[in-house]
Amino acid sequence: MKATGWCWLISLAVLALAALATLAPTATAEEGQVQITSNYPVTVLHEGTPARVPFRASEGTTVCAPPVQYVDVDARLRFVGWNWTIRDPCVTLRNVKALVAVYRAEYLVVIDSELENLRRSFWVEEGTVVELVAPSVHYESDGVRLRFVRWSLGENPFNSSNRVYVSRPLRIEAVYVREYYVQGVSPYAVVNGSGWYRLGQTVLLSAPSEIQISEGERLVLTGWESVGSVPAIVSRVVSNVAVLEVRGPHVIRPVYERQYRVVLAGPKGVVYDGWVTAGEKVAVSVESQVVLRENEVRLRFVGWNSSLLPPQERLELEVKGPVRAEAVYVRQYYVEVRGRYGAGGTGWYDEGSEATLMAVPNPPGNAFFRPRLTGFVGNVGTLEHRNGAIRVVVDRPIRVEAVYVTEPDLVNIGLLAAVIAGSGFLLLYRPSRKGRSKPRTGSMEKQEEDQVLRIRLCSKGHEVPADANVCPECGEILSPAVSQSP
Repeated sequence: MKATGWCWLISLAVLALAALATLAPTATAEEGQVQITSNYPVTVLHEGTPARVPFRASEGTTVCAPPVQYVDVDARLRFVGWNWTIRDPCVTLRNVKALVAVYRAEYLVVIDSELENLRRSFWVEEGTVVELVAPSVHYESDGVRLRFVRWSLGENPFNSSNRVYVSRPLRIEAVYVREYYVQGVSPYAVVNGSGWYRLGQTVLLSAPSEIQISEGERLVLTGWESVGSVPAIVSRVVSNVAVLEVRGPHVIRPVYERQYRVVLAGPKGVVYDGWVTAGEKVAVSVESQVVLRENEVRLRFVGWNSSLLPPQERLELEVKGPVRAEAVYVRQYYVEVRGRYGAGGTGWYDEGSEATLMAVPNPPGNAFFRPRLTGFVGNVGTLEHRNGAIRVVVDRPIRVEAVYVTEPDLVNIGLLAAVIAGSGFLLLYRPSRKGRSKPRTGSMEKQEEDQVLRIRLCSKGHEVPADANVCPECGEILSPAVSQSP
């Protein structure tokens, strides 16, 4: 049977009756007999023989009370003494009329818990208040802990410090839950959502989608990876949030991609503006020439205003850092030189440069008249030349033309006059001789005139005097004429 709290009342009643019996024995009590009782129905040893109380024993005999008597697996009676005064469990009956074996009930209290250090069992006397204390948190290993939840019973079951009144056998459990630490780590930003979670719980970790390091550098979130000893499986990613199920202590890291700002501008504006992943290549091209006014003003590409870029209008750039560059152009003006007998220097010149313009200073003429270069005229005014060349600073479109004057060749004219005079004298004075030659005809005179005014053609078909060195039309340098025997 299991004792209960009311057993104390029975014990007190039995003890009271025993006391009365010892002080005033009844008339029916036999002389030389001792009444043996107990506050609990127990078995004692009378002269070594088990005897169930109550019973009578003769004086001079020995009665022994067992120190502990079990009434169940989790309830027992512990001997306190005889008549509350005699502590020795074995008593020889002398000069007493009654003996009461006093026992107290004890109950087994079992503390159970997942935390091994708390597991224990002990006997507690009935009516005792037991103080229970458990740690709020117990760390098992790195990233694993047990967190106190509640006691299975007591005055304060949800507090780690509890009180329990023992009136029966008790089995008390300190309930703990195992938790795992899920940590989000990043050298660039704070990862939200790190903490302790139960097995199977869903965790949400979030990190910034974009981290601006500088004006030309940023980090862009591209995914998540597990870097801890217990692999984590990220079931899905929603924007910048990673969703995973707890299977142990996890360490999760957001994966960032480094990007650089690339801004390239040309004469007509921005040709590329965007973020490029480090190590990737960008193909960029700008115009090598930009015409501002046809045949007057244009821009010529000369490079970039950044040492990171090669001086090429078409390039493939491997991005290793922020790039902000502008194509550099120089302004060019068109310079045109015209000359009746040929000119040089026509073309595009950089602004501020010096151009040398040339024309044939003394082009060939005919036998009696020769042209001579006097200078150049155009939108830069009248310019004097030196040996057919002038120098001008190009600060605008320039158009000039070589100016010639035709001058008589007095030497040839004098020779011609002498020839004509001599020919007239020969015609008037003809000595008579045998085999007189025939008088000159018109065709013969024509041949003589052709010999005087003989011409030839340049490679482009222009007619030039036979003794000319330069074609007056195109400026071609002619080889010396080869004289032919008559």
